[in-house]
Amino acid sequence: MPHVLIVTAHPSSKGFTHRIAAAFKEGAEAAGKTVEIVDLYKTDLQMGFLSFEERADMGTPNPVREKHQAKVTAADELVFVHPMWWMAPPAIMKNYLDNVYAGRFAFRYKMGSPIPEGLLKGKRGHVFITSDGPMWIYTLFALPFRIIWNTFVFRFCGVKPTTLKVLDKKLFRTEPEMLKFLDKVKRIAGRKY
Repeated sequence: MPHVLIVTAHPSSKGFTHRIAAAFKEGAEAAGKTVEIVDLYKTDLQMGFLSFEERADMGTPNPVREKHQAKVTAADELVFVHPMWWMAPPAIMKNYLDNVYAGRFAFRYKMGSPIPEGLLKGKRGHVFITSDGPMWIYTLFALPFRIIWNTFVFRFCGVKPTTLKVLDKKLFRTEPEMLKFLDKVKRIAGRKY
């Protein structure tokens, strides 16, 4: 049975990201998948900011990081849901990536090659982003953001990028428009691969 790991990053329980995560969970479970949601602001597996002096120190055992990595290992689909602030995810999401998707877990360099080998092959990645700004701003300026998720997070780690959806102008959307977006999320979650 396929397993889905959803990681959310919004400090308010009223944030629309939580509704997106719940919709993805509903659609995935209806398709026979198992789902776990990790809310980075509420999890008991909180991580401090990545800190080290020597590169070798990055491999120092860290029980919290290892528990998060075990969740990633168990997942067939990785789903990230967050708002876009300053053209980036909240700092807690970046910190999660810095800590959890570490070298020798998510990727490794082979001697003589500047291109890493992704170690999370066979997984699919989805990203859902909310923003209050209009889509044309993100079309012009967020291309690097799409490249970061699809190339430098997913492909870098061997994950197949599957979905990257932005719900723009969220502040100005009607409830029927929000529900239409959530229906789209459920359909995506229910896909069989």
